[in-house]
Amino acid sequence: MKAVLGVRVKSGWASAVLIGSERSSPVFLHRGRLLLADPGVPKSTQPYHRGFGRLQKDDAILEKLTGIVYAAAARSLSAFVSECLGRGHEPAAIALVVGSTIDPERIGNEHIRAHASEARLFRVALERAAERVNLPQVTTRERDLRAAFATRSGAGLARRIAGLGRVAGRPWGADEKLAAMAAWRAAGDTAV
Repeated sequence: MKAVLGVRVKSGWASAVLIGSERSSPVFLHRGRLLLADPGVPKSTQPYHRGFGRLQKDDAILEKLTGIVYAAAARSLSAFVSECLGRGHEPAAIALVVGSTIDPERIGNEHIRAHASEARLFRVALERAAERVNLPQVTTRERDLRAAFATRSGAGLARRIAGLGRVAGRPWGADEKLAAMAAWRAAGDTAV
């Protein structure tokens, strides 16, 4: 059974869902939460925020905090892949779901630019971590993924993804569903 890891990227963490497919239906295999920051360094969850809506511009601070993010993403993804292997499932690829791929430098408002910079940082950290564990990757914006499922697959596919939650258990919210959708799409077993 081909297994693909779907990951919904957030600030400082990500929902990870490993999906297999059987007779063109998604099969839940494993899930977890990836830490993309160091809980002991609270500022690593929002490295580009200096406070009160301002952008962090100190290069030394940014270098330290982004280094923490890259290390945390590598550790967390590696550990999750090891868990999957321990359960007998080898991920063949990783499908990342992100909110935006906008270039932060195009944003004038410092506070919004900080959020966009962090979105890019956490995405790139996971992309680099995937390279380290030799996982081919694809990145999709959330709205594009939702549109692809809605227009080409109908409600039946969405119900099947939601139904995986009965096997996976709680929580099975929007982040887990998006991760599962991305994984199943990347597995190539849907028309999306």
